[in-house]
Amino acid sequence: MTDHAAVTKVLDQMSVIALDCSIWSGARRLKPEDLVLGKGGQLPSDEVVSLGSKKLCKREVLKPFHRLRDQACRLCGREGVRFLGGYAVPDHYVSGLSLKLDQVQQDFNQEKQAFLTGYDQHIQEWVNTHPDFAEAIRSAVPDVQDVSQRFHFGYTTYKVVASPQPDNLNQQVNQLGGTLREEISRDAQALFEQTFRGKSKVTRKVLNPILRLRDKLHGLAFVDPGISPIVQRLDAGLSQLPNNGALEGEVLTQLMERVLLLCSVEQMERCAEGLTTIDSPYKEQPVKVQNQESTQPQEANDAEIQKEPAVEQQMVVPEEAAVSATFYF
Repeated sequence: MTDHAAVTKVLDQMSVIALDCSIWSGARRLKPEDLVLGKGGQLPSDEVVSLGSKKLCKREVLKPFHRLRDQACRLCGREGVRFLGGYAVPDHYVSGLSLKLDQVQQDFNQEKQAFLTGYDQHIQEWVNTHPDFAEAIRSAVPDVQDVSQRFHFGYTTYKVVASPQPDNLNQQVNQLGGTLREEISRDAQALFEQTFRGKSKVTRKVLNPILRLRDKLHGLAFVDPGISPIVQRLDAGLSQLPNNGALEGEVLTQLMERVLLLCSVEQMERCAEGLTTIDSPYKEQPVKVQNQESTQPQEANDAEIQKEPAVEQQMVVPEEAAVSATFYF
């Protein structure tokens, strides 16, 4: 199969979803006349002024919009992989994902209407909080209609078709597998650090984020022939887990090793080549007995609207001497 034919085959199985979200900053440019210095003058609080801008309302009233934007990114990132400024999503996932994004859009518009309804009150409360800077705030407050146009949430779904000169596009498509492994690795590292490190016993809820990573790999396996072997190894290992009860002992060790497989792009590539022994970038830590069940962010996974996206977490992989981890698949 030629490279062009292979790229076309990948493109035929996926769509691109591009998010379009804008949120009013709640700030305006700071002008020289806003600052009254000299005898008797005072610099305004850094809560209201920072880096050349002045805030016009409390930050908290804008948080629902940022939360919904992050939620939309997580929804797309769960089933898709970054591509051309959007997310490449398997065609058979587009319908379900669109329904979820439609709900986010509805929620965003409701929050927008609520914010605009209380706009004057938000401004007045901010003025009351910073009376010494009241005039500078009032003079910069935009009209509510102008603010209304600053809020928007939408998305576009489209198919990509190879062009007559497809070199650049082919390169982007051929990188999808690498991008997918990088995204899986980043999320798996967050999962390992937050859920497994130092634990001797975990509940079965930890399987939910692992299965989400597995499903993402499975759904996008068509972008790279090296993805399916990883899914097969995960499935073979997960099928050996007991059907109920907490996970501990050898069972937990095996489960952690599977998560470690996903933590490393290199290890995923090696396992795709049929290797069963891999080098772990993590130094094994002494297992500490936990007297109480920890509350894990992943275990609150399905309340993801309240969470910061895992994709934004900066995970620090210790630069320890490599140790060997054997998979039990």
